[in-house]
Amino acid sequence: MNVALKEWSAVIAALGGGLQIFLLRKGGIVEAKRGFELRHREFLLFPTFEHQHAQSLKPELRGLLTGAAESAEGIRISHVARVEQVLDAPESIAGMESIYDRHVWNREFLRTRYEYRPDLPLYLILVRVRRLDTVRTIPRRPAYAGCKSWVNLTEEIAVEAGESVLAEGEFDRRRKELISRLGGGRGLLERGEETTE
Repeated sequence: MNVALKEWSAVIAALGGGLQIFLLRKGGIVEAKRGFELRHREFLLFPTFEHQHAQSLKPELRGLLTGAAESAEGIRISHVARVEQVLDAPESIAGMESIYDRHVWNREFLRTRYEYRPDLPLYLILVRVRRLDTVRTIPRRPAYAGCKSWVNLTEEIAVEAGESVLAEGEFDRRRKELISRLGGGRGLLERGEETTE
């Protein structure tokens, strides 16, 4: 596989540690006209540091940044994710309070997400995450730089093997709980549906 989604290293650590099961997406600068597009159902997680700030995380979770410094050797790819469901985020930040203990971001960060481009929808992308059997370190390349969501890696990374972060039953329990707390949540993508490539 060579398709990767750029995400904060701290968020990847949270996903990889089973602390949360979703990504929050509105779009990168390159995608500003249309907002984020879910181009792929399965993808590698590409750690980024460009917009990552400790003050955007809850104080008790800032330890996720420990050891997350950029490697001089290159980019470390350690996890692959598969989209299970996409939900519309609540219409206002107040609606996110019901799941505040289910993610790493603090209220100030959530406020900025809601205020940025209010014409674009905000999505919760529920993902099943697996650890790769072998962590791959790939070189930094100019094509990977910039504020964009998707990158096509020059390297092919094997994803066939690897253990799920959460057992299927536990993931399903957390997914149902999340949807219930959100008041049912409107699902945009259910299991088995395809995305636009």
